[in-house]
Amino acid sequence: MAYVVFVLIAAALCFLLLLHLVMGRCPARVRLGRNSRCCLHLSVIGREPKLEKSIRSLLWLLHQSGLYCGIVIEGHGLDQDTRATALVLAETYKCITLIEDGESPWIRKTNS
Repeated sequence: MAYVVFVLIAAALCFLLLLHLVMGRCPARVRLGRNSRCCLHLSVIGREPKLEKSIRSLLWLLHQSGLYCGIVIEGHGLDQDTRATALVLAETYKCITLIEDGESPWIRKTNS
């Protein structure tokens, strides 16, 4: 009887640990050095109706992992809706920079 209770408790703990890891709450955090910066590069070509969802997912992932880095959206031939979405995202979030068709960023942001 005690053996069965022990196995059930161990299985429950394993399940909770797995659930904890799946939900993005992994205890291992990424730590950068003092003079290191991280930048995530997202290349977008043409029309991208899910750009905002992609950016929000990346921001959530970065927040959960504890990794603080910038996101550069590099647009090539963006349509009007995608360009407007990218501009709004870059204005809303300090960590996002938009570069269009190989030009220099329309707004320069630095990590402080």
